[in-house]
Amino acid sequence: MTTNNFYAMRGERQLIATTKKIATAMHRLLLLALLVLTGSYTAWAQHDGFRLHGCLPLPDGTAVGLLVSTDTAQSVECCSGVLRNHTFSFTGKIDRPRAATFITNNLDIVAKNHWPDDSIHWNYISLYLTNDDILITPELKVKGGQVQDDYNDLLSMDDSGGEVVSPDIFFNFIDHHPHSPVSVELARRLLERGYNLTAEQVDHLDSTIVSVPDDTTGLRLMRLQIAQARKTVKGALLQDLELVTTNGQKASLTHIVADAQRHKPGYVLVDFWASWCGICLAAMPDIKALAEKYNSNLTVVAISIDTKEETWHNSMKKHHEPWAQYRTTQQGYKDLFTKYQVGNGVPYYLLIRPDGKVLSAMSGPEQVKETLDSLLTK
Repeated sequence: MTTNNFYAMRGERQLIATTKKIATAMHRLLLLALLVLTGSYTAWAQHDGFRLHGCLPLPDGTAVGLLVSTDTAQSVECCSGVLRNHTFSFTGKIDRPRAATFITNNLDIVAKNHWPDDSIHWNYISLYLTNDDILITPELKVKGGQVQDDYNDLLSMDDSGGEVVSPDIFFNFIDHHPHSPVSVELARRLLERGYNLTAEQVDHLDSTIVSVPDDTTGLRLMRLQIAQARKTVKGALLQDLELVTTNGQKASLTHIVADAQRHKPGYVLVDFWASWCGICLAAMPDIKALAEKYNSNLTVVAISIDTKEETWHNSMKKHHEPWAQYRTTQQGYKDLFTKYQVGNGVPYYLLIRPDGKVLSAMSGPEQVKETLDSLLTK
């Protein structure tokens, strides 16, 4: 599988799941709001839209498609078809530069020939869709348009095989391309998941990306994120969320954390999870090990974002853990995504200092362990 995608955190499973859902009514409605399409496999007569095309070293009948990111965490399909004479051509018009993924698969060919499952091949090629002539080369590289050139510069700064995820690389690129739509997109990714950046890093983004002529809408959205991110920098006060207890009583996240620290002074780990989140459930034994190892210095608080109470209770019975459990209310759920900007949901971990301020968002139990080891062994 060839991968050229800096959205590595979304993963292959999300792309496959999105591909399976592209025929739903919601996707169609989102697509109408995003694109004014002129159709697929048509001639590109003038420079008033995009043409994405190529001749690929893949069998005829290979499925090809284009997923385009929206202003939410969701991507939608805007074009699809199959290779004929090894070629494809998609045309349409985009409202502004958009991160996109070109996908190929041979599922139909494998099914038609009754080949084994290990014959299935997918390709994911990340690109920036603009109203330009954009070429997918036989090497599955992308050429065409200044924004794509910028994105290719980003890929050249990284040695991870195209899965650019390093914040240092993001900031380096932004410093060298302050007027690029790619920088706006990277900044917006950096600003997601509150308590990940320092105040200085947020200020740097604000002062560096001041003008993006090709994506004024993206710049405006970035400014909104920056305003909220200033409230959730490392070391800031904990933003409150409305919760309910296991017996249906209203509760407040800030009060819960304060009560936990009055009962046992020290650090508090807030574990945001959901019954449908496999990564969350798989991490619970590691969270339990942390709670036992740092018993005198750490309190764990679990907050489910399940929207159905029965589902939440059933999951707790199946995955019983010895710490306090809460669930977001409808308003709390909304605030988690607006105040904390948790764009791609759970798992999400916050480590609260003994003074009640947020030390940082944690990537997972291993980072929590490393952080506590460092803090408690000084």
